[in-house]
Amino acid sequence: MKITRFFLFIPCALVAVFGVQVVDNPENPLNKKSGRLLQLAEVLRITDAQGGFYFKSPENIKIALDGSIFCIDGEQFLKFDGKGRFIKNLFRKGQGPGEFTRIDNYLLIDSVIAIFQRGPDKIVKMDTEGRLIKDLKPEGAVTKLLAYHGDRYVMAQNSFPKIENIKKDEGNILDVTWNLVFVSEDGKIEKTGHVFPTMWFAKRLPGAVIADYITDLLAAPFNRKYLVLSHTRDYRLQVLDLKTNQMISSFKRKYKSVSYQPEKISPGVQTSSRRRLEVPRDYYNDIQQIFTYKNTIWVLTSTWDKNKGFLVDVFNGDGRYVDNFYLPMPENIKLDDLGRYPITVSGDFLIVVERDKDDIPAIVKYRISYR
Repeated sequence: MKITRFFLFIPCALVAVFGVQVVDNPENPLNKKSGRLLQLAEVLRITDAQGGFYFKSPENIKIALDGSIFCIDGEQFLKFDGKGRFIKNLFRKGQGPGEFTRIDNYLLIDSVIAIFQRGPDKIVKMDTEGRLIKDLKPEGAVTKLLAYHGDRYVMAQNSFPKIENIKKDEGNILDVTWNLVFVSEDGKIEKTGHVFPTMWFAKRLPGAVIADYITDLLAAPFNRKYLVLSHTRDYRLQVLDLKTNQMISSFKRKYKSVSYQPEKISPGVQTSSRRRLEVPRDYYNDIQQIFTYKNTIWVLTSTWDKNKGFLVDVFNGDGRYVDNFYLPMPENIKLDDLGRYPITVSGDFLIVVERDKDDIPAIVKYRISYR
């Protein structure tokens, strides 16, 4: 059965197909005041001038319930208090309990930190003071730590592409499939049945193969019980109910893709140190990053205005396109690097890394005035 309804003011089609609510939004949102500039007020700025640590490329910044700020920077897992004062480095290098060779991602679960390391795969649980709670080793290979729900970790396993036929000069586009899984506290892996195909580009060098993604699996927890996902070049999102393991909605909007012209579109000249390979593309991915703000989903797009910044679309929990605004960003961010750039939305705050004229980074926390 197919049921179609139309909302007043904007013709947003909502279709129920096999229990999944499919929403096809128009080009413009409901809010007549859309397109404004998001108002931000700086709250604090963290630099390494205070001593005890150093900043090279801080990323993966999160705010704990008590206001503490955490970030990863190479072999540093740094903790700051709510006023930005350095507390300690929680990174302990090694292969024993509570030690890491690297940190790929981490989650703040109330007063507990769950830290994921690849190769060898393990999850280290500690309190926010760095005291070890447990080491958890999944029974199989996992690649991404996405969320935590109901005493289970939501993770993803990726397929291993065939690299033997990669061309030396031109390179190859590779199909990489992500399988969503649940990992229990004792390491047991349960397949969810949700599969997300993506594309990578690889090139052969003497003695090595380098690769970078064209599309990647993006995910953001929403309201502590859902996961918002995107994995395509075009504008499309899905919402997974983590309790029932059912995909409950899929939504998109009419969007004009941005042509791949980095010299003309990029607002600055800085190149991310993590960028190693230019992938073949004719347009930028429509969706660059996903955030959640209270009861809404924010989508950072590839649309850029030199006077305002990057366009952020706002959807409600039903997938309806309700608003948009421009997010002012540091002038040296290139559109090529936007998908990787360290940006965090937490509560009423936005945190971003900014670099001065000497390319020295700082973590800056802003209060969001969204209305």
